[in-house]
Amino acid sequence: MNRELSRFLGFVAAAAALGLVLAVFGAQLLGSAAGADGAIITHLKKLERDGVDHELPWGRLLGPKLQFERISVVLDADGQGATVTSTLDFTGELRRTGRGVTKVSSLGLERARYRLVDGDWEAESTDFPRLLRILEALERRRRAIDGAQAQPDGGVPFEKVSQRVYSSLAWYIRSEREDVTASEDYRLEGREPDRPVDEKATRRLSLHEDTTSGLFSFPDGIM
Repeated sequence: MNRELSRFLGFVAAAAALGLVLAVFGAQLLGSAAGADGAIITHLKKLERDGVDHELPWGRLLGPKLQFERISVVLDADGQGATVTSTLDFTGELRRTGRGVTKVSSLGLERARYRLVDGDWEAESTDFPRLLRILEALERRRRAIDGAQAQPDGGVPFEKVSQRVYSSLAWYIRSEREDVTASEDYRLEGREPDRPVDEKATRRLSLHEDTTSGLFSFPDGIM
């Protein structure tokens, strides 16, 4: 066998071996990615049909209308986890025990983590963690106003109002990658020294997301 033929046969053998490796492991990797995409998207679409009933430490979030669009699934290198980015359109309400109901309408960016557990893809915490962190910040603000808590600038919202009850009637949230805004319909009941107070109005708020913790705050103050 001459040298050229030997080299040619060696090349064919190497190519065949590489093809076998790709056929086995490449197909598995592609199958994992495709499987994650399909399984997670199917899960989210089922959520759209069923709606959500989510218990929180400070209330209960009901979402009969929600829709996930522009869903992107990025699989981890080990194939056991995935980051899912989407646009979430949510309409529902937040119910508090003895403290009223807040209508919630939210449209914007959502990002959640998923893990493969016993062959099924499950959310690590929830399917809409970003929305919940925004709602947590808004609720923390509501409690601060309702409780007449002093703010870092030394002021107290509605300082002259005593016996106050501050109700958030509705939150309309728009959540972009960089900016989050919320319009709040509120009602303030209480008493000033010379008159009762019963005020209904709308206030626009800006929220900032901490890139490390993911928590939201109000860079311009809660008022």
